[in-house]
Amino acid sequence: MLSPTHVLLEKRFDKMKSKLAEILIASFGTVIFLFLIIPFFLIWIPHKILLSPEHIYRFDIGIYRYFGLVPIVVGVVIYLCCSGSFIFAGKGTPIPFTPTKDLIVTGLYRFVRNPLYIAGVLVLTGEAILYQSLGIFIYCLVMFGVFNVHVIMEETLLAEKFGARYEQYCRSVPRWVPRLKPGSKKGSGPE
Repeated sequence: MLSPTHVLLEKRFDKMKSKLAEILIASFGTVIFLFLIIPFFLIWIPHKILLSPEHIYRFDIGIYRYFGLVPIVVGVVIYLCCSGSFIFAGKGTPIPFTPTKDLIVTGLYRFVRNPLYIAGVLVLTGEAILYQSLGIFIYCLVMFGVFNVHVIMEETLLAEKFGARYEQYCRSVPRWVPRLKPGSKKGSGPE
């Protein structure tokens, strides 16, 4: 027969194992997102645009092209920060078929509802400047349109899943333009 202390310790250990498994699964999904899905849209497609024989739309800004590195670096940092929020706060991934279990209230999600999409636009804008490519800039505009349509559909699903808490989050945190002051911690949501 097990002592009450032993039973309690066993329950705590089982709970810790469950949380660790949850974090490992979320980490794996997020790594797939970061190293397979994101590079396809932010590296492979722009690379193909640059190598395309039809890519004649270039502009010349000389040495100022290196200012394009700033939005690229900022976008990558945002991706990494948001990935941590998805894993630890949301207990899920940015991938739609393994969504977060909890609303995310921490990190950049306190300032803006869609920091991952903003990061994507920043990286593409930086690439357009760095490579002096109007083609990549047009692709960036198209992707922003795609992101906006996806966000509108996603918000409907999040409102159904999280109800009043998500609606409060939408009222206190803007969709696209970050606030300087963080939103309320009462409501939150992954982009």
